[in-house]
Amino acid sequence: MPEMKKIDATTIEPGQYFTAPLYLDERYILLSPETPISGELKERLVKWGFTSVETSGEATATAPSAGAEGDGQSLTGVAAVTLDEGIQDSAIREEIDAMFTKLADFTEKLFTTYVSKGELPYDRITDALKETVETVRTRRHHVVRITDVHDPTRNYIVVHTVKSTVLSLAVGHVLKLPPHRLLELGTAALLHEIGMIRLPSKLYMSESTLSDAERKAITAHPVLGFRILRGFSYPMAICLGVLESHERVDGKGYPRAVTGERISLYAKIIFVCDSYSAQVSRRPYREARDGHSSLMEMLKERRTAYDEQILRVLVQLISVYPVGTYVELENGAQGIVVDTDDDDPRSPIVRLLKDNSGAPADKLPTIRTTQSGYRVVRAIAPPEQRQVPDTAETGPEASSQ
Repeated sequence: MPEMKKIDATTIEPGQYFTAPLYLDERYILLSPETPISGELKERLVKWGFTSVETSGEATATAPSAGAEGDGQSLTGVAAVTLDEGIQDSAIREEIDAMFTKLADFTEKLFTTYVSKGELPYDRITDALKETVETVRTRRHHVVRITDVHDPTRNYIVVHTVKSTVLSLAVGHVLKLPPHRLLELGTAALLHEIGMIRLPSKLYMSESTLSDAERKAITAHPVLGFRILRGFSYPMAICLGVLESHERVDGKGYPRAVTGERISLYAKIIFVCDSYSAQVSRRPYREARDGHSSLMEMLKERRTAYDEQILRVLVQLISVYPVGTYVELENGAQGIVVDTDDDDPRSPIVRLLKDNSGAPADKLPTIRTTQSGYRVVRAIAPPEQRQVPDTAETGPEASSQ
């Protein structure tokens, strides 16, 4: 594989070609070899503060001959993501990463303060959530990327709680809940596992079969959480959201086995988002499940485990092919979903990993799949994924504390 090298953006000249594709970064292709540098491109690089670009080729005064690396006949007509979209996407990823880190830091301190000092200040929680609610309002279709964040330096309950909270707020926003109710929903989601932190971590992190006593302890944690919040005089709507956050609409949930309309709205939202977050998160005893398979399994249980309306909203937000899903296109090319299209949930943005001849290609562009020949025909199952070279970045990795 040719080695990539950085090129000082100030040294490239309009009219120049490169013998290999020119990249903004690992995700975004700027130019293919047969396209010359334009004055507009150079101006935009300067405007957005990009001091370098990447390529495995060399600058040349003439267009490379046919067959040069990356001229890719199989990619003819593919609209690569533009420079502005690439910059915007990078900025959004940083924003979501920062939101996760800030809320996770707050949640860690909140849980630690409760365990060590017996304090659980309601006002501090709502103040902390106001910023998250605003980010969800402005980035509703982007915050779902938080499920791609993995931070092994933190307690699983903290990471899982933050993901569930952000997803719950996104669903609540789609349902047009007013601001005060979004804060209540966010508080209930942030505290829905508060009863669990009193239990040994081996209970909720174990891959072995739980004993009857251990299972009873797990299923009792919503009751413990309810009692904790009532002891601090939290609003009843929040307390019920915590108490019923593991109830199923068919009455087979816990701790009280309530059904359907008897389950509070907050609890229905939290249960759907908690379930999805758990499935797509890494655990010590298993890898994360891909988002597409997780959604397909959850859809099988609509009207039994999950409230159908809430689950439909989650699918609308995440799309049929969530970020991180391996897919095959109409022309036989394969890739990984790196973004979704708000207007067309069945046509995600895909980073190609194999061309339509089946040849692995490390530096194929990110494309829109709305074009004929490049539409998604199926998600690639996990066993088959091992045959696809994984060179795409699908989301932000949380930094350590």
